[in-house]
Amino acid sequence: MSTETLTVQTNRFGEITVKEEDMILFPKGLLGFEEHRRFFLLTAPEYAPFAQMQSLDDPALTFVVLNPSIVFPHYKVEVDPREIAELEVTDVKKVLALGIVTVPDDVSRMSVNLQGPVLLNQHNNRAKQVVLVHSPYTTCHYIADELQRRQTRTDAQEKAPVTA
Repeated sequence: MSTETLTVQTNRFGEITVKEEDMILFPKGLLGFEEHRRFFLLTAPEYAPFAQMQSLDDPALTFVVLNPSIVFPHYKVEVDPREIAELEVTDVKKVLALGIVTVPDDVSRMSVNLQGPVLLNQHNNRAKQVVLVHSPYTTCHYIADELQRRQTRTDAQEKAPVTA
């Protein structure tokens, strides 16, 4: 049993060989990039907790992505099952939400789009970007600010006086 592979030349990572089973298919493309339907995730310890979502259709198109629950532990995606029917989801636990990250020159202002997550069915690698219309999330949540808030809460809990 052989696995089909595709070798692609990327602008950012050079030549990479991708197994067909690792390709992510967006049946309708990404919002604003509808013509780009084939991607793969490039993960490496030095990028953690981020990953690179590289287009197989355009060597120059790469998105930085992040599992939002790493930074925003209470992040929830509520979506109508009809909206993700094309992902052929049989087990919602196999669906991974990824937020697209914006990395400006000032990395302290790095943000993640929580309103438009990419939903990836890990069972078959079909994906779709959805827009969460009735949610408290926006397209710009600052990662450093959230980490600072969490650290401040942790510090306050550690310093809270105990009385009896």
